[in-house]
Amino acid sequence: MPSNAHVKVSNASDNKHRPKPHVLIIGAGISGLLLAQCLQSRSIPFTIFDREPSPTARDKKENLGWGLTIHWSLAALRSLLPEELVHRLPETYVDRKAVEDGRTGTFPFYDLSTGALKASVPEVGEKNRVRVERRRLRELLGVGIDVKWDKSVKQVDTHEDSVTVAFDDGTSASGSLLVACDGANSVVRRALFPEELYPKYRIPVRVTGIRLDCSRADIEPVRALDPFFLQGSCPVTRSFVYISVLDAPENNPVKRTDKYTVQVVVSWPIRSGVLGRSSPVPVPETNDERLGLLKTFAEAWSEPLKSLVCNAPRDTEVKRLDLSDWAPPKGLRSIGRVTLVGDALHPMAMYRGEGANHAIFDVLEFAQQVLPHLADTTAELRNALNEYEDSVVARTRPAVYASRQACIDAHWWERISGNSPLLSRRTPIVDFEEEDVQMWSD
Repeated sequence: MPSNAHVKVSNASDNKHRPKPHVLIIGAGISGLLLAQCLQSRSIPFTIFDREPSPTARDKKENLGWGLTIHWSLAALRSLLPEELVHRLPETYVDRKAVEDGRTGTFPFYDLSTGALKASVPEVGEKNRVRVERRRLRELLGVGIDVKWDKSVKQVDTHEDSVTVAFDDGTSASGSLLVACDGANSVVRRALFPEELYPKYRIPVRVTGIRLDCSRADIEPVRALDPFFLQGSCPVTRSFVYISVLDAPENNPVKRTDKYTVQVVVSWPIRSGVLGRSSPVPVPETNDERLGLLKTFAEAWSEPLKSLVCNAPRDTEVKRLDLSDWAPPKGLRSIGRVTLVGDALHPMAMYRGEGANHAIFDVLEFAQQVLPHLADTTAELRNALNEYEDSVVARTRPAVYASRQACIDAHWWERISGNSPLLSRRTPIVDFEEEDVQMWSD
């Protein structure tokens, strides 16, 4: 990924007549593909590009998998998709049979040291909340979409009536609007808002994750607590864990396997006192040491979560995840015929599970506020983009800070209550600002 990509502004028009709408989308993740589906259903021309060499390259690179809870944005997601894909949404569920059997899940939160239930959410059906696997959701959103792969952005030139993007391979493309959906490390965002002036916030928490294939017997005690997702914190070690089912045997009968695929994410604060040590506990260099550290944390947990981690096979790969966020500045303005959507605009920690929901809502607001003006003059289009960015920033800036606080609270047992963003109700609008964020002290 190039770090020196930049955006150039030119007041000169290279077109004698206003061009017909043609949207350039950078990034074929969830927000980019959803936007592509939205444009395609409205017969608006577009081209979508992604820096990865192939559709499966990202999955091979991560080798961890992610589950997503779609809740307050679920109606928006369905409204943006063609009916055919709405009917196929169950293909993305982490456990389709559990949903068919009426199991809804309550996302319980436990005291890991005692096993006591501290909080849960009300049961609701799949009309209001679903748990999906990110890769399969991305595959569904990509149905019928022609992605131009292996296209890393080098430069963006915005003109009076058009925008041109140049790629590392020497090719380029022009359109009437460029929408950056290129994720938390967005090249376009960093070009518009250089990190030396608008740095990411490095959250002082270390995060690791493993992926386990579990037999029915091994996973059933965990699924008895919740069939989809559960989490908890340990007051003794300051550690936090969430366990997410990613795949179930009945999801694909062709596989003929009795294994459940589960993601386990373990995190701890960068501070003294963790595991009784006088200095912060680092992520070890070797995989054996990393797995050993996770098992050391798990030794202080109650069953069945203790055994799930402590019995992980010796060859289990432990992934390190760097945790940071970026709260979009108030009054944020992109330039010319360029804007941002999803994680490119507001990357946030996953401790409230709302990043994907906000990305989906971005696409809805973009469709409502910007699409009607694609054929307008640059000034009129820019006014629509400004209104879109104002509404997204007003919604997501507090969400970034609330998610940051949720992450901090997950490792600060004394603060965990119903008022903490870690456990409070998920909603698109929250009242939380930078000055509300509280940090622990040694």
